[in-house]
Amino acid sequence: MKPRIHVGVIGLGVIGYPIAKRLVEAGFRTFVFDVRREPVDQLQALGALACNSSAEVATHSDVVISLVADEPQTLEVISGKLGLLSQLKSGTILMIGSTLGPESVVRLANSVAQKACVTIDMPITGGFVAAEKGELTLMLGGNNTVIETVMPVMQAFASRIIRAGDIGAGQSAKLAHQIVMGINILGLLEGLALGVASGVAPQVMRQILEGGLANSQVLQVWDDMGERWKSMLKAQEGNVPLPNLRKDFHSALQQAQELGLDLPLATLGSRLADTAKATGHEDPSL
Repeated sequence: MKPRIHVGVIGLGVIGYPIAKRLVEAGFRTFVFDVRREPVDQLQALGALACNSSAEVATHSDVVISLVADEPQTLEVISGKLGLLSQLKSGTILMIGSTLGPESVVRLANSVAQKACVTIDMPITGGFVAAEKGELTLMLGGNNTVIETVMPVMQAFASRIIRAGDIGAGQSAKLAHQIVMGINILGLLEGLALGVASGVAPQVMRQILEGGLANSQVLQVWDDMGERWKSMLKAQEGNVPLPNLRKDFHSALQQAQELGLDLPLATLGSRLADTAKATGHEDPSL
């Protein structure tokens, strides 16, 4: 019998928590850490092993999954004072699930390689609904052999696992995905605004959209995800990190500029998202 793979999960938010929970349920020896103690304690009660730092996760794990919010948090997880690099064992596989952009992931993979460890670029889509069901979609960048090694780990929480190419390709695929999703969300909000302002009942508009070519996965999960997406489009105080939807628009446009691409719809969508005027027009019960 093969020994159980020890898996570490760092970042126990709306995606990280259900991923860690499913790994525990699948029988993996799962080590967890978050700067908030509450999700750590909850997972410990379910059978996970609680850690007090990213470094402590590294001492126990064959595979480490980083699921924190952004690049500064990821840098802290990897190279901070109590980061992974201080304790990574040779041969450890690091899986980066955050959306950071291709250049950032390549840089991080190079730093991890100095410890004789390898990185899989693993951005995620599907939201917390798919995470709870174990039906996430993963866009992978990395070596095929390494990906096959951790396939059983990923199958515990994902139903679609697609290799996009080498390190960084997963990030590029995710940013392309986010452009399509973000424009879809903005289009849905505007269409609902027009329909409702014209006197069509919100639920009637929904039935019409679901029955036509305007139907989409965004509309299908609107009951669960709509309020979260709208909250990402609201006005914010200064010096607050951008919510994911707006952050990803910016990252995608930065990559497009580096590639010499003109993306007028994404540019307009990003500007609209940043104005904080894209929400509040349709019935919030949708």
